[in-house]
Amino acid sequence: MEPITAAALIAGGSGLAGNLVSGITGAYSAAQERKAAERRRQQANQQISAWEQRANQILEEAARGQTSLSSPSDLAAYQALKSSYDPSAYVYTDYEPFDKTKYNVEDYLNPQREAILSDIAAATQHTAAGAGLGHSSGALESIARNVLEKDESLYDKAYERMLGERSFDYGAYTDYINQKQNQLNALQQGVLTQMASLRGDIQFDQQQQDVLLANRLNLGNALAQTRASLV
Repeated sequence: MEPITAAALIAGGSGLAGNLVSGITGAYSAAQERKAAERRRQQANQQISAWEQRANQILEEAARGQTSLSSPSDLAAYQALKSSYDPSAYVYTDYEPFDKTKYNVEDYLNPQREAILSDIAAATQHTAAGAGLGHSSGALESIARNVLEKDESLYDKAYERMLGERSFDYGAYTDYINQKQNQLNALQQGVLTQMASLRGDIQFDQQQQDVLLANRLNLGNALAQTRASLV
Protein backbone atom coordinates (compact mmCIF):
# COMPACT_ATOMS: atom_id res chain seq x y z
CA MET A 1 0.00 0.00 0.00
CA GLU A 2 1.40 3.30 -1.07
CA PRO A 3 1.62 6.10 1.52
CA ILE A 4 -0.85 8.98 1.23
CA THR A 5 1.01 12.10 0.43
CA ALA A 6 0.02 15.71 0.88
CA ALA A 7 -0.19 16.18 -2.88
CA ALA A 8 -2.59 13.30 -3.17
CA LEU A 9 -4.81 14.72 -0.47
CA ILE A 10 -4.83 18.09 -2.18
CA ALA A 11 -5.61 16.52 -5.54
CA GLY A 12 -8.37 14.41 -4.02
CA GLY A 13 -9.83 17.40 -2.27
CA SER A 14 -9.87 19.36 -5.47
CA GLY A 15 -11.76 16.54 -7.26
CA LEU A 16 -14.37 16.28 -4.54
CA ALA A 17 -14.87 20.02 -4.54
CA GLY A 18 -15.32 20.01 -8.32
CA ASN A 19 -17.85 17.25 -8.16
CA LEU A 20 -19.70 19.03 -5.37
CA VAL A 21 -19.79 22.30 -7.28
CA SER A 22 -20.97 20.49 -10.43
CA GLY A 23 -23.69 18.71 -8.49
CA ILE A 24 -24.90 21.91 -6.88
CA THR A 25 -24.96 23.65 -10.26
CA GLY A 26 -26.88 20.79 -11.84
CA ALA A 27 -29.43 20.67 -9.04
CA TYR A 28 -29.94 24.42 -9.25
CA SER A 29 -30.43 24.26 -13.01
CA ALA A 30 -32.95 21.43 -12.64
CA ALA A 31 -34.85 23.35 -9.99
CA GLN A 32 -34.92 26.42 -12.19
CA GLU A 33 -36.19 24.34 -15.11
CA ARG A 34 -38.92 22.85 -12.94
CA LYS A 35 -39.94 26.31 -11.81
CA ALA A 36 -39.97 27.56 -15.39
CA ALA A 37 -42.02 24.55 -16.51
CA GLU A 38 -44.45 25.11 -13.65
CA ARG A 39 -44.79 28.76 -14.61
CA ARG A 40 -45.50 27.72 -18.22
CA ARG A 41 -48.13 25.23 -17.04
CA GLN A 42 -49.75 27.86 -14.85
CA GLN A 43 -49.80 30.34 -17.71
CA ALA A 44 -51.22 27.70 -20.04
CA ASN A 45 -53.90 26.77 -17.47
CA GLN A 46 -54.78 30.42 -17.08
CA GLN A 47 -55.13 30.76 -20.84
CA ILE A 48 -57.24 27.59 -21.00
CA SER A 49 -59.45 28.82 -18.15
CA ALA A 50 -59.92 32.16 -19.90
CA TRP A 51 -60.75 30.34 -23.13
CA GLU A 52 -63.19 28.09 -21.27
CA GLN A 53 -64.88 31.06 -19.64
CA ARG A 54 -65.26 32.88 -22.96
CA ALA A 55 -66.51 29.75 -24.73
CA ASN A 56 -69.11 29.15 -22.01
CA GLN A 57 -70.15 32.77 -22.26
CA ILE A 58 -70.66 32.39 -26.02
CA LEU A 59 -72.70 29.22 -25.51
CA GLU A 60 -74.85 30.87 -22.84
CA GLU A 61 -75.47 33.86 -25.11
CA ALA A 62 -76.43 31.48 -27.92
CA ALA A 63 -78.81 29.61 -25.62
CA ARG A 64 -80.45 32.83 -24.46
CA GLY A 65 -80.79 33.98 -28.05
CA GLN A 66 -82.61 30.83 -29.17
CA THR A 67 -86.24 31.23 -30.21
CA SER A 68 -88.52 28.44 -28.99
CA LEU A 69 -91.37 27.63 -31.35
CA SER A 70 -93.06 24.93 -29.29
CA SER A 71 -94.23 24.25 -25.76
CA PRO A 72 -95.09 21.11 -23.74
CA SER A 73 -98.74 21.63 -24.66
CA ASP A 74 -97.78 21.57 -28.36
CA LEU A 75 -96.08 18.21 -27.89
CA ALA A 76 -99.15 16.86 -26.10
CA ALA A 77 -101.40 18.18 -28.88
CA TYR A 78 -99.24 16.58 -31.57
CA GLN A 79 -99.21 13.23 -29.79
CA ALA A 80 -102.99 13.37 -29.38
CA LEU A 81 -103.53 14.16 -33.07
CA LYS A 82 -101.12 11.46 -34.14
CA SER A 83 -102.65 8.74 -31.95
CA SER A 84 -106.23 9.57 -32.95
CA TYR A 85 -105.60 10.04 -36.68
CA ASP A 86 -107.52 7.48 -38.74
CA PRO A 87 -107.45 7.91 -42.55
CA SER A 88 -110.57 5.77 -42.96
CA ALA A 89 -112.56 8.35 -41.00
CA TYR A 90 -112.16 10.74 -43.94
CA VAL A 91 -113.77 8.50 -46.54
CA TYR A 92 -117.43 9.27 -47.20
CA THR A 93 -119.49 6.07 -47.10
CA ASP A 94 -122.85 7.29 -45.78
CA TYR A 95 -124.84 6.81 -48.97
CA GLU A 96 -127.04 4.21 -50.62
CA PRO A 97 -126.04 2.64 -53.96
CA PHE A 98 -127.62 4.26 -56.99
CA ASP A 99 -130.83 2.41 -57.86
CA LYS A 100 -131.05 1.93 -61.61
CA THR A 101 -133.96 -0.49 -61.38
CA LYS A 102 -136.50 2.29 -60.89
CA TYR A 103 -135.95 3.51 -64.46
CA ASN A 104 -138.28 1.62 -66.84
CA VAL A 105 -138.83 2.46 -70.49
CA GLU A 106 -142.59 1.90 -70.11
CA ASP A 107 -142.79 4.85 -67.74
CA TYR A 108 -141.44 7.14 -70.48
CA LEU A 109 -143.58 5.95 -73.38
CA ASN A 110 -145.86 8.51 -74.99
CA PRO A 111 -149.16 8.37 -73.08
CA GLN A 112 -150.96 8.62 -76.44
CA ARG A 113 -149.08 5.59 -77.77
CA GLU A 114 -152.15 3.43 -78.33
CA ALA A 115 -154.05 6.22 -80.04
CA ILE A 116 -151.07 6.99 -82.26
CA LEU A 117 -150.73 3.34 -83.28
CA SER A 118 -154.46 3.14 -83.99
CA ASP A 119 -154.24 6.21 -86.17
CA ILE A 120 -151.30 4.68 -88.05
CA ALA A 121 -153.29 1.48 -88.63
CA ALA A 122 -156.36 3.40 -89.75
CA ALA A 123 -154.40 5.60 -92.09
CA THR A 124 -152.62 2.63 -93.62
CA GLN A 125 -155.90 0.76 -94.10
CA HIS A 126 -157.48 3.81 -95.67
CA THR A 127 -154.59 4.07 -98.09
CA ALA A 128 -154.86 0.39 -98.91
CA ALA A 129 -158.59 0.70 -99.50
CA GLY A 130 -158.03 3.64 -101.81
CA ALA A 131 -155.61 1.48 -103.73
CA GLY A 132 -158.24 -1.24 -104.03
CA LEU A 133 -156.43 -3.63 -101.67
CA GLY A 134 -159.15 -3.66 -99.01
CA HIS A 135 -158.45 -6.37 -96.41
CA SER A 136 -155.99 -8.29 -98.50
CA SER A 137 -152.93 -9.89 -97.02
CA GLY A 138 -150.80 -7.16 -98.52
CA ALA A 139 -152.85 -4.50 -96.78
CA LEU A 140 -152.60 -6.31 -93.46
CA GLU A 141 -148.86 -6.68 -93.79
CA SER A 142 -148.53 -2.98 -94.58
CA ILE A 143 -150.63 -2.05 -91.56
CA ALA A 144 -148.60 -4.34 -89.29
CA ARG A 145 -145.29 -3.02 -90.64
CA ASN A 146 -146.28 0.64 -90.25
CA VAL A 147 -147.61 0.09 -86.74
CA LEU A 148 -144.46 -1.81 -85.75
CA GLU A 149 -142.15 0.87 -87.12
CA LYS A 150 -144.07 3.59 -85.28
CA ASP A 151 -144.10 1.55 -82.09
CA GLU A 152 -140.32 1.07 -82.34
CA SER A 153 -139.88 4.80 -82.91
CA LEU A 154 -141.98 5.60 -79.85
CA TYR A 155 -139.99 3.06 -77.80
CA ASP A 156 -136.65 4.48 -78.92
CA LYS A 157 -137.69 7.99 -77.94
CA ALA A 158 -138.94 6.71 -74.58
CA TYR A 159 -135.62 4.92 -74.03
CA GLU A 160 -133.68 8.07 -74.83
CA ARG A 161 -135.78 10.06 -72.35
CA MET A 162 -135.23 7.39 -69.72
CA LEU A 163 -131.45 7.41 -70.28
CA GLY A 164 -131.37 11.20 -70.15
CA GLU A 165 -133.22 11.36 -66.85
CA ARG A 166 -131.20 8.50 -65.38
CA SER A 167 -127.95 10.18 -66.40
CA PHE A 168 -129.11 13.46 -64.90
CA ASP A 169 -130.09 11.78 -61.63
CA TYR A 170 -126.83 9.82 -61.50
CA GLY A 171 -124.86 13.01 -62.08
CA ALA A 172 -126.65 14.70 -59.19
CA TYR A 173 -126.05 11.58 -57.08
CA THR A 174 -122.31 11.48 -57.78
CA ASP A 175 -122.00 15.26 -57.36
CA TYR A 176 -123.48 14.96 -53.86
CA ILE A 177 -121.08 12.15 -52.94
CA ASN A 178 -118.11 14.07 -54.34
CA GLN A 179 -119.14 17.17 -52.42
CA LYS A 180 -119.29 15.21 -49.16
CA GLN A 181 -115.95 13.56 -49.91
CA ASN A 182 -114.35 16.92 -50.68
CA GLN A 183 -115.56 18.22 -47.32
CA LEU A 184 -113.88 15.27 -45.60
CA ASN A 185 -110.74 15.83 -47.70
CA ALA A 186 -110.62 19.42 -46.48
CA LEU A 187 -110.99 18.30 -42.86
CA GLN A 188 -108.29 15.68 -43.31
CA GLN A 189 -105.92 18.19 -44.89
CA GLY A 190 -106.52 20.53 -41.99
CA VAL A 191 -105.56 17.85 -39.47
CA LEU A 192 -102.47 16.85 -41.47
CA THR A 193 -101.41 20.48 -41.82
CA GLN A 194 -101.79 21.03 -38.08
CA MET A 195 -99.75 17.90 -37.36
CA ALA A 196 -97.03 18.96 -39.77
CA SER A 197 -96.87 22.45 -38.25
CA LEU A 198 -96.58 21.12 -34.71
CA ARG A 199 -94.01 18.51 -35.76
CA GLY A 200 -91.93 21.14 -37.54
CA ASP A 201 -91.87 23.44 -34.50
CA ILE A 202 -90.98 20.59 -32.15
CA GLN A 203 -88.19 19.32 -34.44
CA PHE A 204 -86.80 22.85 -34.81
CA ASP A 205 -86.51 23.25 -31.03
CA GLN A 206 -85.03 19.77 -30.59
CA GLN A 207 -82.40 20.44 -33.24
CA GLN A 208 -81.43 23.68 -31.50
CA GLN A 209 -80.99 21.84 -28.22
CA ASP A 210 -79.03 19.07 -29.91
CA VAL A 211 -76.64 21.59 -31.46
CA LEU A 212 -76.15 23.35 -28.12
CA LEU A 213 -75.51 20.05 -26.34
CA ALA A 214 -73.04 18.96 -29.04
CA ASN A 215 -71.15 22.26 -28.68
CA ARG A 216 -70.92 21.82 -24.90
CA LEU A 217 -69.65 18.26 -25.30
CA ASN A 218 -67.09 19.34 -27.89
CA LEU A 219 -65.91 22.12 -25.58
CA GLY A 220 -65.57 19.70 -22.68
CA ASN A 221 -63.60 17.22 -24.76
CA ALA A 222 -61.31 19.93 -26.12
CA LEU A 223 -60.60 21.26 -22.59
CA ALA A 224 -59.89 17.76 -21.26
CA GLN A 225 -57.47 16.97 -24.08
CA THR A 226 -55.71 20.31 -23.79
CA ARG A 227 -55.23 20.01 -20.01
CA ALA A 228 -54.07 16.39 -20.38
CA SER A 229 -51.36 17.55 -22.76
CA LEU A 230 -49.92 19.81 -20.03
CA VAL A 231 -49.32 16.98 -17.59
